[in-house]
This record gives sequence, structure tokens and C-alpha cells, in this order.
Amino acid sequence: MNEAFKAQEQRFVLLAFLIAIVCSGGLFLGVKLLLAKLRKRPVSRGTRRAAVLFIGLLLIGVGCFVYALTIEADWLQVTRVEVRTPRLPAGNTLRIVHLSDLHVDGWTRALSRLPDEVNALQPDLLVFTGDSLNSEAGLPVLREVLSRIQTRYGRFAVQGNHDVSLWRGLDLFGGGVAEELRSEALRTAEGRLVLCGAPYGAPGAVASCLRDNTEGFRLVAYHTPDLVEDLAPLGPDLYLAGHTHGGQVRLPFYGAVLTMSRFDKKYEMGRYEVGQTTLFVSRGVGVEPHAPRIRFLCRPEIAVIDLVGTGGP
Repeated sequence: MNEAFKAQEQRFVLLAFLIAIVCSGGLFLGVKLLLAKLRKRPVSRGTRRAAVLFIGLLLIGVGCFVYALTIEADWLQVTRVEVRTPRLPAGNTLRIVHLSDLHVDGWTRALSRLPDEVNALQPDLLVFTGDSLNSEAGLPVLREVLSRIQTRYGRFAVQGNHDVSLWRGLDLFGGGVAEELRSEALRTAEGRLVLCGAPYGAPGAVASCLRDNTEGFRLVAYHTPDLVEDLAPLGPDLYLAGHTHGGQVRLPFYGAVLTMSRFDKKYEMGRYEVGQTTLFVSRGVGVEPHAPRIRFLCRPEIAVIDLVGTGGP
């Protein structure tokens, strides 16, 4: 196992252990105080203080869980990024909306609002970087959400690890929902933008696309950020990824506990500069399958990347 994955596993086990201690300690001391009160027995000051501490932590934890479940999981946030590039003529701009990790089961408040939120941003194109579904029942919702998004130059998508492993037999993006990137270069925005993307598990296809296309603004769409250091020497201008969910549940002052990236926390979310390549890692919109639908300190994200030209005519 990669050392980064081992470190993430150890952190997760430690966090689960600490949560178990707080829960069991709070329950034990709460019961102890209750029994003492019923039996009219005195309780030491130390026991009372410990009970207040553990029960307080337990109540804070319950409150955070309720907030993460009922509020933050549907509280969409727009993140704006500007990328200045000489590969576009000075004064020209191109707006890319980046979505990732929808993980659709069915309609949610976030998904219901998502198309209107994106359309209000007036994107030139949409790039979706994979992990579409958590269940087959979510397919009609996925297709409707993406189809309702209006762009000038089109909607583009790549398959994530869940798409490749679980939903290979489903038509996720066909019928005009989105144009799937499968390794060949696609040119859009009047030929100035070159899109290189591939399904999860086909990293060589992205590298080949970059080697074969050296002109124009070159954008890589791949589900994870794990290729960025391998591809950076080939000079892509922009690399869009998801997969990490930004941790989905983040700790104050620390951030993500789990990213499921081979780089661990190095590229957990947001913007990074890797050589001459701008990397943006989306927090995504949905949540992992077979888990409570919660987000904490990690709101679902619509990323707006504005390309601003600085080059010649």
C-alpha cells in the first residue's frame, strides 16, 4: 500500500478511536451522575468536571453532525479562480465551470438548485471530472442536471473511479448530455482551447494527448490530482480534478483527514501551481456512497475558472 494511504488510514483509525472515547466517556459519566442522583449519593468534584467535559464534547459532536447532515451537505458554494495566460489574446476571457463528484442517488436540495446556480454564472463551457452516481436510480437525475446547464461551447466529462468500476454498462453522458473525453484531443472555443481527458485508470492516454497537441491553451480533465506531477513536464496550462472531496469532513486548523490521493494532503482541495501548470482540485458536490450524507467545513462546490488572455492577437 502507498505510504500516503497508510497515513490516511492511521489518521482515520485514530479519529474514530477518539470519537469512541468521547462517546463512551460521556455516556458512562452521564449514567454515573444520574445513578448517584437517584440514590442520593455524593459525587466528587473531579467526577463532575469530567462529566461536564465529556458530556459537553458529546453534545458539541452531536450538534456538528446535525449541522453537517441537514445544512452544509446542501449549501452550495461558488469558488472563483482567475488564470492569466499568454495562450489567449489580450482582452479575451473564457469562463469554465468545473463540477465534480456529483455521486447522485436521487434529487437533493443541492442538485435541484445546481443547474440554475451554474447558468447564472454564464459559463462558456462546463467540465465535469467524474464520479457520477451512487446508485443506478440516480441516472435520470444526473442526466437532467447536466442537460439543464447552458454553455456557449459545450459540456465535457470524464469518468471517475466509481463510474469505471461500477457503472461501465450505463450510458452516463450520451444523447447530448455531455461530450465524454476518452483520450483524443477536443478543440473548442474557436480552436483556442485543447481538451485532453480520459477515464480514470488511463493515465497514458492523457500524456499522449498532450504530446500530440502543443498549440493552444491545453486543459487536462482527469478524476484525481494524482497525475499532476507526472504531466507537469509536458506543460498543460490547467489541470482540473476532483476525487478528494476536500476531505468531505474537515477538522479545524487541520483540514482533510482522508483524501484517497497518493499525495495525501498535498493537493487536497483548491488551487495549486505545479511547475507551469495550474491545478484545481474540486471539493465536489455529493458524498461517498454507503455513508451518511454529511459535509463539515467542506461545502459542496461550484468552481468558476476565468481564463484571461494576455497574449498577442
